[in-house]
Formats: sequence, C-alpha cells, structure tokens
Amino acid sequence: MERIFRNNIFSGSLAGNLRRVAGMAAVALLSVAGGSGAYAETVAQKQAMKMAQQFFNQAYHETTAPVKLVYNGKRLTTERLFTPFYVYNQPRGGFVIISAENKTFPILAYSLQSNFDPDALSESEKGWLKSYAFDIEMIRYDSRVPEEAIKAWTNYPEYLAALLDAPESVASPQMSEADAASSLDEILYAEDDSRDGEYSAFYTPAQWQDMIDDQLAREGNVALGYVDTAHRLTPGVVYGKKGDYYRIAFDRRNDWMVRLLPAEYLGERMVALIGEPRYKSPSEEEDPAFAFYDSYADEMRRSAFPSTSGIEDSAMALISDTPIVRNIGGGHFEVMLPENARLAMLYNINGSHIGRNTYDGRSPVAHLNIEGESGGFYFAVIFGESGRPYSVKLYR
Repeated sequence: MERIFRNNIFSGSLAGNLRRVAGMAAVALLSVAGGSGAYAETVAQKQAMKMAQQFFNQAYHETTAPVKLVYNGKRLTTERLFTPFYVYNQPRGGFVIISAENKTFPILAYSLQSNFDPDALSESEKGWLKSYAFDIEMIRYDSRVPEEAIKAWTNYPEYLAALLDAPESVASPQMSEADAASSLDEILYAEDDSRDGEYSAFYTPAQWQDMIDDQLAREGNVALGYVDTAHRLTPGVVYGKKGDYYRIAFDRRNDWMVRLLPAEYLGERMVALIGEPRYKSPSEEEDPAFAFYDSYADEMRRSAFPSTSGIEDSAMALISDTPIVRNIGGGHFEVMLPENARLAMLYNINGSHIGRNTYDGRSPVAHLNIEGESGGFYFAVIFGESGRPYSVKLYR
C-alpha cells in the first residue's frame, strides 16, 4: 500500500497537515464572509431545473414528467449562507444533483433508479455531499479559470451525451466500509511515517482520477475517503465507474453515480489506498523471496544504461530498488525503475505542474522530456505498475 494524499500545500505528517488545512480554510472563509454577494449562487434555481429536466429527457429518450426540487444542501454550508447545489427527483425514478456554481461541472451525482430522500441520508452520504458543498464554497474565491467546466456548461447537450453514453463497469464491493475506514485511518494517523516513506506530491483532479481508475482496473475496489476540516473521515469503497462518475459504497450500498471531485481543481482532502495492503494478518505467510528479481533488474538496467565503469556497476547493483536517471541531452531523460512504469508527473522547482506522461506498463524505462523548459532544476514523480511512487531530480 502506498500513501497518496491529494494536495498542493502539504508536507510533514498527514495528521499535522489536516490541522493546518482546517486553520487555513477557516481563515479563508472568515476573510471573505463580509464581502457583498460573496455567497450568491451563480446558477439560478430556474436554470438548474431546466438542466435537470433535460438530463432526464435525454436519459430516458422521451419527454418526462416535470422534476421536483427536494433538497438544496444549504444546511451543509458555513452558517447556511448559500446554496451549493440543487437536487431534483424524477417521478419516473431517479434524481440528479445540479451544481449552483458554474466553476464546477454541472452534474455532481445522479441515479436513474431511486429517488433522493434527504431525511433518509446516512452519515457517510451526508459527509460526501458536505465535501461537495465545501469545495463549491472554496472555489468561489479561486481566481483560476476552469476551462473544462466552462466547456461543460456551454455545451451542455454534448456533456450529457458523454455522461450518459459512457461505458459502465461495476464489480462487487470486496471490502466493507469498516475495513476501508480502518485502512484509511492507518494512512492518515500513523505516527511513524518512516515505515514506507512520506509521499507528498501535487495532483490535479484529473491525475487523481487516473490513479483511482488504475487501481480500480487492477483490484476492482478502491478504499477512498474524504477528510473534512474537523478531521472526520468519510470512508467508502469505489467499486464501479461510468465515464467520470463512480459507484461508491459508503456505510451502505446505493445506486448513486458520483463525481470524485466537483471541480477540475481544488479538493485537497481526499485519501485512497493505492497498491498492495501495507499490513498482513497474522495468518498470512510472507511472500517467498524471488532470487531472480535482482538479476532481472540488473540485466534490464545494463541493457538500458550501458555502464561507464566497473565501479558504477558495483554501486548500482547495491541499489537496484532505486530509480536510475540517465541524461540523454537536450532536456531528454531516461529513468530506469525496478518495475514497469505507468505514470509520470513533472514539476518545476516551485512545485508547479508542467507535464504528465503515461506509459503502457510494459517497460521499466520512463522517458521524460523538458526540452521546452528553461534551465534549472526539475523533479518528477513516477508511478510503477504497483502504484508505488518514485521521485527523481532532473537538471536542464
């Protein structure tokens, strides 16, 4: 199991980071609360109702009965000052959650089977909706331009078609919500971070989604949780997806399809179990050591990076589990991993994301290119097929 925590401000222990996020969020909200119109919805209820009606008409391929507003999430926001989203039920069956903020994607969650009952929500379902409300609350004070969200609102019929026509894959939950909560707690609150290293990287929601998709494809399930500013964990088990929407079992199963994050940026408090489990039960035996592993890794390293000296060969043989960087020149690099490469993310010295590469998982060599960047130091986080991240420094 590897530790993956979405953030762009986190460093140090995760428990301490959560406390810092809570303080920063509180300061941010207090600083803007006095502004006129700060909490005004950018999507009016009338507009949202039309969009909800269009969603069901397109989903059922006919003109459906008028939708009914049943919930607006206002009680989930700071001092109940604004409406984060609108929930509409369809008498034929189903519901859709339309965002009240056009800096997010239009549809946050939906079902084509069951209606939404605000009085019957479980605690985890409330927690997930509260995470949407918090991100919507925060994104209103972000100056970045959400190009993908704007495209979705502007071309809403095309957005709906992509949402409804996407292929669906659903497995069965292989772990309980309690098991997921236990695993995620081990990640979040373990005092000894040295056991498997401190992996703090910068992820966009798209990159985070790619990682969840990869884990879901490998295992069929992903333990995923949202941590609010009061350090409460809302755990769940991802066990299916349809396009950009996921089926998640919280403290009970439902037929909702939900977005992991409402926007194309923000959403910094999500944690997931990626890769192999860290702990084994006492009844499980340790995997036997494979004697051919070291010779295989060394052989692949030799074929990829011809050595310049016998001393270098000896040194590299001792650290075969460490990535080896080769500067080809002109801003091009090859990085040899002890496992096949799946994903690489590039950052400049200031921590700004500058590039992303994906690999087919058939080779341990990751090719990186920063030829278009100015001279200086850069770093990359490369993920192997096991989900383990490897960090390397580059110099242009």
